[in-house]
Amino acid sequence: MGELPDGWVEVKSNETFEQISTTNKKVKTKECFDTGLFPVIDQGQKIVAGYVDDESKVIEVVDPVCIFGDHTRIIKWVEENFVPGADGTKVLAAKEFLLPRYFYYQLRELELPDKGYSRHFQFLKQSKFRVAPLNEQIRIANKLDSLLAKVEAAQTRLDKIPTLLKRFRQSVLAAATSGELTAEWRQGKQFGKKVNIGDITSDIKYGTSKKCSYESGNTPVLRIPNINDWGISLVDLKFADFDPKEKEKLSLKPSDLLIIRSNGSLELVGKVAIITGNESDCLYAGYLIRIRFSNLNETLPQYIFYALRSPEIRKVIEINARSTSGVNNINSKEIAALSINLPSIDEQKQIVRRVESLFTLADTVEKQYQQARQRTDKLTQSLLAKAFRGELVPQDPSEEPAEKLLARIQAEREKLKPAKKTRKPCRRSVL
Repeated sequence: MGELPDGWVEVKSNETFEQISTTNKKVKTKECFDTGLFPVIDQGQKIVAGYVDDESKVIEVVDPVCIFGDHTRIIKWVEENFVPGADGTKVLAAKEFLLPRYFYYQLRELELPDKGYSRHFQFLKQSKFRVAPLNEQIRIANKLDSLLAKVEAAQTRLDKIPTLLKRFRQSVLAAATSGELTAEWRQGKQFGKKVNIGDITSDIKYGTSKKCSYESGNTPVLRIPNINDWGISLVDLKFADFDPKEKEKLSLKPSDLLIIRSNGSLELVGKVAIITGNESDCLYAGYLIRIRFSNLNETLPQYIFYALRSPEIRKVIEINARSTSGVNNINSKEIAALSINLPSIDEQKQIVRRVESLFTLADTVEKQYQQARQRTDKLTQSLLAKAFRGELVPQDPSEEPAEKLLARIQAEREKLKPAKKTRKPCRRSVL
């Protein structure tokens, strides 16, 4: 952190707060409801984990307190009565020489090691905490309130972009597969014909049920993790041994599609990728289905790829695949029965070009969003670091130094302590 600003003092963090007991008050997440009288605040990402009606669990808040997540390192600011969440929820109240808001912001600025889901409170207690003069604490907290409110407003606006981009891509796919995207190019002619996937394929085949391994096997096998948003990933491959006949049956050729047929997540079922040729040495696992087209002169695989991702087809896939057993599944017959619009091969090519052009624009915006989000995230930590180096607000040499503030408060505490009773010496009686 560098040298201390004039009038500041450095102490251990465990000297800056009182820990409020949560004994017999903690509530597990499964005990929470969507509505209720009292909010449950835990160490999770959400501000409120749920609600309960049990008043005996409530911690009354007179002055604001901070929540520290022992496992998550998340810091929360709490101004109203609440019920603490179970396991890892530490409730901290700033001592009287600290403005609570100043205390909260410096907790957020502390750099604690990331030990995964292990305990972190021990590292918090041993970390260094900088105490500024009291009036300077007020100026720092007020300035951070103002600046970080603007940063958070910018983050809120930025966070709408992924949803907008998702809607944009879906609207592009809807327009592409309905004929709207190429209506002008088509000059009023009919938009192709309705066909089922089974009508344009020569084979729809399930993958291998063999057990795959990282350690042994002569052939890489594509699995669900290898199907990403827009293609095939050759990272994290497993292997198995196959004879020549098996290899022939489960071979992959450029222009084949692979589709996820079964998963606990409904969103993953029906996810599709095109084989480009880089995967020609791979076979594929049983939770995937290979789609091979019968006539590439009439069917462009990239167009079918986009059609299967369109909102209309996604809706049909999710209806067919939805399950109450926990595993959602779509079979080869249901895939073969999926109905799409199939225009001429020239229009398919035109559609693919336009979709890819529009998606490239969306990808550019998404990249800019990610860069902007990283900058705003760094800006928050930069402002906090600047504040606790004494560089964010002007200093006033006439203010009471923090060291004297702490000494004065300690002296006042000593005065309030009850006087110790002195034990009278025992006198022996003289006979």
